[in-house]
Amino acid sequence: MELPKPTPFLMRRVPFFFLYALCGPIALLILIIYWRDTPTDDRGPYLFFSVVFSLFFITKLIPDGLLSIVIFSATYTFVLFVTYIIHGRKRHHHDDE
Repeated sequence: MELPKPTPFLMRRVPFFFLYALCGPIALLILIIYWRDTPTDDRGPYLFFSVVFSLFFITKLIPDGLLSIVIFSATYTFVLFVTYIIHGRKRHHHDDE
């Protein structure tokens, strides 16, 4: 019986989130390299977000400069978490009924 492979550090959720938020094309490249080592449930969302952020970089929707990227990523993260929290509360409230 084989033990499951441990997930590489960069492919865990939090490090990968920071990676694609700061530099989408590098996250996409790392996802391709670690595709087989990435858990099956995480492949789709990782691919989606790394492609979207890569397109942000390619089309220059994200401003140049490290400070601008950090501010954009922090704002985007805040909006994402607030949306997730609100959606989670509505789903939890709906499940209780």
